[in-house]
Amino acid sequence: MERISSVRILAKDIRLKKPFRTALREEKEAKNAFIIIEASGGLKGFGEAAPLREVTGENLAGCIGFLNSLRDDLIGAEIPNDLNKLLRRIHGFRGFPAGRAAVETALLDLYARIVGLSFADLLGGRVRESLETDYTVSLQPVEDVVKEALEAADKGFRILKVKLGDDPRRDLERVKALRDNLGYDVGIRVDANQGWSPKQAIWISKRLERFEVELIEQPIPYWCLDELRMLRESVEIPIAADESAKDLRDVLRLIRIGAVDVVNIKLMKCGGPLNALRISDLCEEAGVRCMIGCGLETRISITTAASIACIRDSISFIDLDSPLFIDEEPVIGGIAYRGGGTIELPRGDGLGVELAGY
Repeated sequence: MERISSVRILAKDIRLKKPFRTALREEKEAKNAFIIIEASGGLKGFGEAAPLREVTGENLAGCIGFLNSLRDDLIGAEIPNDLNKLLRRIHGFRGFPAGRAAVETALLDLYARIVGLSFADLLGGRVRESLETDYTVSLQPVEDVVKEALEAADKGFRILKVKLGDDPRRDLERVKALRDNLGYDVGIRVDANQGWSPKQAIWISKRLERFEVELIEQPIPYWCLDELRMLRESVEIPIAADESAKDLRDVLRLIRIGAVDVVNIKLMKCGGPLNALRISDLCEEAGVRCMIGCGLETRISITTAASIACIRDSISFIDLDSPLFIDEEPVIGGIAYRGGGTIELPRGDGLGVELAGY
């Protein structure tokens, strides 16, 4: 039997290789929190929080405060005997989804290491050994979008996720220019990050159909659920929800009204890997496909998300490329990128990651 002997919480500024822009914001660095839970035998579990303030309202200071508030519950707890009690305590909070994701991940990572299983095997076992992620092209002038897309294709990426949402006509130019330069062998997904009005979304979505776009993600503001349903009924391209699908309740509402074809699951929205599994199972029952996505996250949470995708083949869209944009990765181990967009999980116990210096 192992007892939790220490809990360390820290924040890190993670510099990006270049600014990353969406219709919501521009980022030059990520500011993430990390939690390290150590057991009496010396094994450690790692978790990461990358709060999505514009989406969930959670900021880094609040997230760290939440994690610190759990210290007394964690210290001295037995793993695995107290694990369910701890998870119930964590998820008794309605807020702090990134904080909840971090501590749940760290606890499950620690438990997996104690029992000698990989993270994916602890949660049920893999149904596939590798994944293919898209590559995200941020919101830029047309010529820069084409340049970055061609570079990604030269590296072997076969699917691009293109950020749109500043102006429908310029957005249409971006996609047309990509098809003119790439042809149709590279898949294109687009993400407007709520940047279009409902009328604009119908206008551009109908015009995007001829460019064989795989899906349109969050085209309109998150609260416009009826309009999202009407858009889905009006166009042939599958419609995906991201900011409208923060948690299990949101997803249930979207399914009930028939608003989406795809739900983008993010650990930092839904509160952790167990809720991610619940959402994927709900969507599978309803015939709605899933994407698993990310914010600006390191290999700790990306390995967690990839493990979820590897045990659920109903998660058919993979958007787990954020470590590729980090200038100096603070994490050792975890997932590996092979040949463009191919992701492979580590074979060790737990997540197979360490935070450098800890």
